[in-house]
Amino acid sequence: MASFPKTLPLDLSKCPKLSPKQASHLRHFYNISTSFDGEWPHMGTQNPDQAFLDAYRYQLATMAYAAGLAHYHRPPVMRSLFKPLIRNWIRKMLRNEVWSYWYLTSQSGNRGHLLLLMTSLYAMLFDDDEFEKPGSLTFNWDPLFWGFGPEKFEYDNASLQKAILKGMDRGGWVGVCCEPNLVFVVCSQFPLIAMRYNDVRHGTNIIEGVLEKYRDALEQNQMIEEDGLFVNWLFLRQGITFGARGPGFSAWASAFMNAWNPTLIRDLYPKQSLGFITTNNTNGAVELQHPAVSPPPKVPTQTTQKQSSMPETHILPIYSPV
Repeated sequence: MASFPKTLPLDLSKCPKLSPKQASHLRHFYNISTSFDGEWPHMGTQNPDQAFLDAYRYQLATMAYAAGLAHYHRPPVMRSLFKPLIRNWIRKMLRNEVWSYWYLTSQSGNRGHLLLLMTSLYAMLFDDDEFEKPGSLTFNWDPLFWGFGPEKFEYDNASLQKAILKGMDRGGWVGVCCEPNLVFVVCSQFPLIAMRYNDVRHGTNIIEGVLEKYRDALEQNQMIEEDGLFVNWLFLRQGITFGARGPGFSAWASAFMNAWNPTLIRDLYPKQSLGFITTNNTNGAVELQHPAVSPPPKVPTQTTQKQSSMPETHILPIYSPV
């Protein structure tokens, strides 16, 4: 009977190791992901209604993206650690604490952009169709003392992508509103990457046509300013952009747009960073300057886009509750 060798013929020195700090981040992620439902340790937000940029949905999604990158580039054989980790983030995205804010504001927008990338990333990394099954992404709405009784909103990866594409089409392909009447450049990057993943897995090519129309819409709506910064947002129905007040949205959008349009992002970076990122001549340290001492703020600008065909109301029609 053959016996196992005392050592395996593997040279692990060729595999990049996680630093103690990197491993600690993953440990922190894992602690949060396995916390009891309803507990959100170390995830306090500036706005109790989950309306600001540090809301649970952004923290969950960003941790999932970071874990996916770590898994792919560092220990790719450790599926047993990363698969349940990312799956837990997806499951927590379906909790009411995360998306009840969406239910109210999404009377005029679509909230699935983060979740679509999370589920597409999960499918790509682990070759798992779990979230491609009908009803695998179900949102249960059942307020205790108000409303019209229990409501259930059932999606899967494909139907979520379809809802987002429908929203982009109705808005002229400049993006989909993720706040009432507002389109942000950064929010569109997550579903665009997700569509690429889905195309690769399914042998389709949906993203090519989407990107062609999206590029044209960015230019027509003047979403990139002369200083290289992306506008903060576009008032879709009015065709008015709200100029950048700092580098935050541009840095966030560029980090993800670089995945499919690296030439543009590398061309924009010197202009985007000018005045905001400086080097200390004394010690060579890179410093991030406060927008108050950087380039001056902009005023809203009317775009050349034809006015949206959306109804003349202060909000847009319902796309989906997510």
